Amino acid sequence: MPVIGLAVWLLAACNMPRNTPVAESPAGLIHTIAAQTAIAEQTRVAAGLPPQSGVTLPPPLPTLPTFTAQPTTPALPTATPQPPPPTQIPCDLLSFGDPIDVTVPDGTEMQPGEVFVKTWRLKNAGSCTWTTAYALVFVSGESMGALSSIPLSTTVAPGETIDVSVSLTAPLEPGTYRGYFKLRNANGVLFGWGPESKAFWVEIVVPEKHGVMFDFIAAADEAEWGSGTTPVAFDTVGTTDLNYGGPDGNADGFVMVKDEQKLEDGKKSGKILETYPKMADDGYIIGRYPVYRVGAGDEIRARIGFIANPDGTCGGGNAIFAIYYTLGTDVGTLTKLGEWEETCDGRLTKITLSLASLAGKDVQFYLLVKANGPATDDTAVWDSLGVMR
Repeated sequence: MPVIGLAVWLLAACNMPRNTPVAESPAGLIHTIAAQTAIAEQTRVAAGLPPQSGVTLPPPLPTLPTFTAQPTTPALPTATPQPPPPTQIPCDLLSFGDPIDVTVPDGTEMQPGEVFVKTWRLKNAGSCTWTTAYALVFVSGESMGALSSIPLSTTVAPGETIDVSVSLTAPLEPGTYRGYFKLRNANGVLFGWGPESKAFWVEIVVPEKHGVMFDFIAAADEAEWGSGTTPVAFDTVGTTDLNYGGPDGNADGFVMVKDEQKLEDGKKSGKILETYPKMADDGYIIGRYPVYRVGAGDEIRARIGFIANPDGTCGGGNAIFAIYYTLGTDVGTLTKLGEWEETCDGRLTKITLSLASLAGKDVQFYLLVKANGPATDDTAVWDSLGVMR
């Protein structure tokens, strides 16, 4: 038996590895056994078996979030840039030529009732030709007497210019006035300048003026003078021509400006106009003045009477003073404004004549002095005679 045991031991020794492994520490062995036990217990629980008594499972691992793969958006094709569409030019459109205002630029001063012609230079900026069926029309503001429409005088192709004009009359009252105009095509459609089709305009200023508007004494040398015996020849301004300025004492009558004369009221004058009639029974003297345009608020003012004798006495003056007018130069419209019978009584007569009904009109004034019987001491004078405003 001992021999057999020894043989077995020798055989076992021959089959053992040549290097003897290092023995594991007791602590490490314990952790390994615990881990194996936990794995075995989790396996039991997963199989639905009850856990063994005395075995504590480790806490479960946290659940990690699940990420879902998102589909990749395919890239859109890149559009090839296209040139902008060509701008459509309107059929009817205007711009301005050079200069815009051929006449009457903005702010031009005009006298009350003054007639003037406004001209614009317009350019056809549209795509259609303007024909003579197109017209200039007033659209708003102050019309100043403009016609409702004025046809174009010629055709105007795109890119060409034309001068268009309208006759206007300045208002009578002071102020700044503006009138707006457009063109009208053959279909009756209005159009103006720029994309918004704006109107173009005329603008004038009627200044406010006061004082003497027309001085009959200062303008006496510009008037036509004549004399005769009644009836009065208005159309020919008397039957005998007279020169302004005398001579004093002419039997046919005379007209002249005098200064520092003693008047019938005993006062010394400034500049006065003496109009002595023809030295005959019912003789007269007449003067026709240049055309004057009457303004708003105009009136004629003067003092009339006689020059006193050298010794200061009144004398035997006895005459009829009168003022007439015609519209323009038309003698057929002759109208009497006023008439006064005067005698040398030591007083001058003040006269005031309203011209309101003639505002804006062109008139010619006539001064007339007629001897009331014999022309004795008829040294008739007009003092401070003028159109006042």
